Amino acid sequence: MLTSTATMERSLRDDESVFRLETVRNSDGLDTLRAFGELDMSTRAEFVHSLDCLASTSDRVVVDLSQVSFMYSGVANAIIDATYAHPGKIAVFAPARSVRMVLDVLGAGGLLIDTFRS
Repeated sequence: MLTSTATMERSLRDDESVFRLETVRNSDGLDTLRAFGELDMSTRAEFVHSLDCLASTSDRVVVDLSQVSFMYSGVANAIIDATYAHPGKIAVFAPARSVRMVLDVLGAGGLLIDTFRS
């Protein structure tokens, strides 16, 4: 298993918010893109690039959003777009109601999986 982490720190209002992406590659072809913090307009490009790179070189990708506190609809649309670019490869683990709702509203509830072990 190979893990790489990209971290971007940014200030939000008066407190610090940390956005981080972690890529986990497994020998069985099921790889994970794990996001932490807030997925907003300022983090969208990095997220999209990481997802596209991973999906391009993997048999299957789980996008783990279990540590995401907020997801901008533009990021959700990017996940949906990635499923068209990489058909049958991408599933989303998002246990938080607020994150699931964004995907559901956009008609992407079918991408959601209920359990995941990395």
